[in-house]
Amino acid sequence: MVSISTLAGYNKNDIRNLLLILQEFVITYKDNKVKINYKSRPVVLFLGTLISTAGLGILFTLRNLLHQYSDYQLNRKQNRPFLIRQSSTILKNGSREIFIPKGKNSTTRIIIPKPNQDRYAADKYLYKNFIIDQNLKTQNNLFNSKFLNQLLIIWRILIPRFYSKNTSLLLSQCFFLILRTWLSLLVAKLDGQIVKNLIGGNGKKFARDLIYWLLIAFPASYTNAAIKYLTNRLSLSFRTNLIRYVHDMYLDKMMAYYKVSLNESRIQNIDQYITNDITQFCDSICGLFSSMGKPMIDLIFFAVYLRDTLGTGALVGIFSNYFLTAWFLKKNTPAFGKLSAKGTHLEGQYYNQHLNLITNSEEIAFYKGSVIEKSKLKETYHNLSDHLRDEINTTFGYSIIEDYILKYTWSAWGYVFAGLPVFLEDFWKTIQQMRNDGPVEEDKNAVINEKQNMRQFIINKRLMLSLADAGSRLMYSIKDISELTGYTDRVFNLLTNLHEVHSPRFDYGSKQGVKDIRGTIQSNYYEGIRFENIPVIIPSAKGSENNKLINKLNFLISQNKNLLILGPNGCGKTSIARIMAGLWPLYFGLLSKPEDDDIFYLPQKTYFNNGNLRDQIIYPYSYDDMLEMGYNDDHLYHILREVKLEYLLSREGNFNVKKDWKDVFSGGEKQRMSIARVLFKNPKFVILDESTNAVSTDVEDYLFELLQKKKITFITLSHRPLLMKYHDFILEIKSSTSENENDMSGVNWEFHDLTSEENLKSLDHEIDEIQHKLSQVEQWESRKEDIEKFLDGKYDDIEESTVELSQDQIPSV
Repeated sequence: MVSISTLAGYNKNDIRNLLLILQEFVITYKDNKVKINYKSRPVVLFLGTLISTAGLGILFTLRNLLHQYSDYQLNRKQNRPFLIRQSSTILKNGSREIFIPKGKNSTTRIIIPKPNQDRYAADKYLYKNFIIDQNLKTQNNLFNSKFLNQLLIIWRILIPRFYSKNTSLLLSQCFFLILRTWLSLLVAKLDGQIVKNLIGGNGKKFARDLIYWLLIAFPASYTNAAIKYLTNRLSLSFRTNLIRYVHDMYLDKMMAYYKVSLNESRIQNIDQYITNDITQFCDSICGLFSSMGKPMIDLIFFAVYLRDTLGTGALVGIFSNYFLTAWFLKKNTPAFGKLSAKGTHLEGQYYNQHLNLITNSEEIAFYKGSVIEKSKLKETYHNLSDHLRDEINTTFGYSIIEDYILKYTWSAWGYVFAGLPVFLEDFWKTIQQMRNDGPVEEDKNAVINEKQNMRQFIINKRLMLSLADAGSRLMYSIKDISELTGYTDRVFNLLTNLHEVHSPRFDYGSKQGVKDIRGTIQSNYYEGIRFENIPVIIPSAKGSENNKLINKLNFLISQNKNLLILGPNGCGKTSIARIMAGLWPLYFGLLSKPEDDDIFYLPQKTYFNNGNLRDQIIYPYSYDDMLEMGYNDDHLYHILREVKLEYLLSREGNFNVKKDWKDVFSGGEKQRMSIARVLFKNPKFVILDESTNAVSTDVEDYLFELLQKKKITFITLSHRPLLMKYHDFILEIKSSTSENENDMSGVNWEFHDLTSEENLKSLDHEIDEIQHKLSQVEQWESRKEDIEKFLDGKYDDIEESTVELSQDQIPSV
């Protein structure tokens, strides 16, 4: 609004002139009022977009209100408070129902479907048959059968059935792509009309068409935004389907996350495949669908319209140019798929080098290994930068040819074909003059025809340029398809390897195949744990012919009878636990053991997740599992007291505090926390792999007595004979007696009953020998001092009797 102070700066004549101009404008507007046709397409589209947007907003709001009301009723029915940490239940159909906090006073209900094991079993043969039947090609073919077959198999995961959310998103995107093409055709006609009215000086129609232009811009903008939105939503939905499919196989009782490293390195940096390659694949295929769908629809719509205005011959010439260009570019397109796949692999290597540095920073710092780690990082980055430099150089030369042909050559041909109607009309007029032997009379409608030709030229020019742009985008898509080929191959390779290791008949990379694994596992054996003629063999491509760490183990451990597996480092103690846990294959023999829920394994290195203090005690269970088991925080505090860790609550604050626990706990606290997990689970058997070597002797005595008190049978893997006093049996693994270090068949073992009289006498005799040797320590130290003086040349202070040592008294070096 104009203020009084602003008007004070002008004189009365200026104000009077301004008012006269405004009065003249109002009179002119009344006399020449622009008439808007409310039934015209721009107005109808604008109103339709406005109404549909408002309707969708209302429906979305009502949907959220109904969900909130249903959640409120469900919470009241189940007496569930709004503000909870997490809550989940298993439904009758096997799906998991999760309630997560949303906002201040509400929760959101999420359903996670139950993994369909039958589907994974059926899909396994799809990937297996593909590997068998597919003749792998090294040529960079655009639409080769390998790429299409891989994509069709993965498509079953992206859209598992026709009536699904992804189908709706895909059909909606098709609708908006067609709508955008139709709007582009309307905009082209309106553009020609505006230019016609501008040249003809028709102000009323020019203003009217300008209003139409602004009205049609709203649905056009809405359509463009909807296409981007649907592309992103479809990519996220595709990624969700793939991630769930991968996680269901990668993280289940088959332990594919561990076995994939034993598959003869067929896949490396699997984290790169799952986190990055799946994302790139989904973004690429959805972006390609949008970038190819719109040009293809444009080609169809615009070709039909231009055929009526330019003729069939011009249209044939246009598409002939397109096909020749496509053939030329295809012949000269570099292998972008291979370049992209190699670049992704090198990026993963560089990322893992930094991850390794972060994970093992303390160990590297103690070793002063910064120089060697820096050289590794430099080498990895050098390989990556060299590849990226080659890729940039390759893309540079191709981009010159591609841009020159697609942007400028095609545009030039577009102008030529768009101008044909105008030039042909002048040509036919000249022919008519030559036939009439004189000038042709001036047509009364010449001005009108000239305006109409200008309008048609603008429409044809805009459509031709749009047609050229559509063709160029299709040509640009050649590179996108090549990159998609690389991403598809990597994702397919990931799924193939997961199906291999997820199978119960996984061959662990053996060249002999699954027939090489002939052992039997009896998993419902309740009398204890029994090994019958079981060799311990490291899984490799050699299979059962690989070196044997231990040959033909035979023993039986009943409940409440504890076993000590004793041996030096590297003899194969942990490998026995790996076979019991199913991590390594059973090539021969019979393994009988209880159900997996009755056995708990404690590895040498205690694992701590990124949860709170409560999560560290109850791992691998969740908070909801703890509540379903009938336990609470008071029970956890009692467990901490039993392992002498109750001070953690006062030191850390409470059970809900989150920290980087692997750095917070000391070595002894980590191992006592492992025993706390055993007490929480309360299994029948527990496998302790060097699980007490970081605690003091008195605490170690207490922990073993605690396990005995809880009647938990423990099998201890250790290299310390002093632990025999806690056990009833001992399995002593001895070193190889073979001179050939490749021959491990000489590795032997001995199994003894420590409770028998003979073994007790043998142990007492061994203890007497150790005590006798300890009593001679002072004498040995005195002799050591004398020898040092003798070697230093101090002969005068030493008696000859002391110096004259016999040969057997001189310590061996």
